[in-house]
Amino acid sequence: MTETSDTIGEVAVAWVVRMASDQRTRADEEAFRAWMEEDSAHAEAYAECAALWDDVGAMASSDEGRTTLKHLRPARRVPGQMTRRAAIFGGSGIAAAAASFAAFLEFRGEQTLQTAPGEQKRFQLADGSDVLLNTDSRLRIKMARGERRIFLDRGQAFFKVAKDKSRPFRVFVGHDEVRALGTAFEVRRLGDDVQVTLEEGRVAIYRTGGAPPQTLSATPNSGAVGAHPTSAGATEPVAVLAPGQQAVVAPAQIVAVREVDLRRTQAWRYGRMILDDSPIGDAVADLNRYGGVQIVLSDPKLADIRVSGVFHTGKPDDFVRSITEAFPIEVARQDENTIVLKSR
Repeated sequence: MTETSDTIGEVAVAWVVRMASDQRTRADEEAFRAWMEEDSAHAEAYAECAALWDDVGAMASSDEGRTTLKHLRPARRVPGQMTRRAAIFGGSGIAAAAASFAAFLEFRGEQTLQTAPGEQKRFQLADGSDVLLNTDSRLRIKMARGERRIFLDRGQAFFKVAKDKSRPFRVFVGHDEVRALGTAFEVRRLGDDVQVTLEEGRVAIYRTGGAPPQTLSATPNSGAVGAHPTSAGATEPVAVLAPGQQAVVAPAQIVAVREVDLRRTQAWRYGRMILDDSPIGDAVADLNRYGGVQIVLSDPKLADIRVSGVFHTGKPDDFVRSITEAFPIEVARQDENTIVLKSR
């Protein structure tokens, strides 16, 4: 009887569960070696299932992962001859583990993580990487044997990437990609623009097409910034960041790279906003995305006033109090949802 890829995968699932069990015997190990040697496809299928089994273990080590796994149910149809194989492999406990693992294989396609306005949430991914999502953010995750794909649909995320040389960690924002391996970095989506800040390691930024064939750096002598044109296949990065650098990627514009104060860029993770001669208009826009009471500038000229200080992202009233005391600004009206400011 000719084996299909599905049949091989079913056997590989059963072998992964059996070989991870403390009930395995020497006869099991000999039978396993014989099966692996029968066909190179057996070894490939086993390697993929074993990697996924490790991912399940990593998920189970976090509260978020345990919640996800707890809600999984065995597949409606246990794959192929799983019932007969489970009997051969010895017992209902292993059969249940195999069925649960099969359910995970069905589930593993794409996972969505998101936060509501005003909410921050930390997640541990199946590969052991950590993600902190800022307010009103959404990302999708697709883990595969050859790579880890993350799609940031909106908002802001900080990634601390688990090292895995065999699987690049790729974050996609529209047509742009940030690629990292064993590093810590932040990605923020601002409409069609992307802001990337590196804290540890190295990240490369790729564009799928339409980008100018050069990179503009605030530190021209730095070797951390590439100057390679990209093709439609994005074979060469348009920028490679070093720790403490930030890149702004905008459609049809040169990628700008500059040195930044990481203390300021990290502040949002601790519920703070550090301003250093920043326009009030930018500060208000940043505060408003955290939800709650929204600040409205009735006079457009107020947006250009420069302000410095440290403010709590969840306390817009404190920000209003500070700027009305320091500048010719006053509250025009206020209700439970809005604070309208005008010139005094």
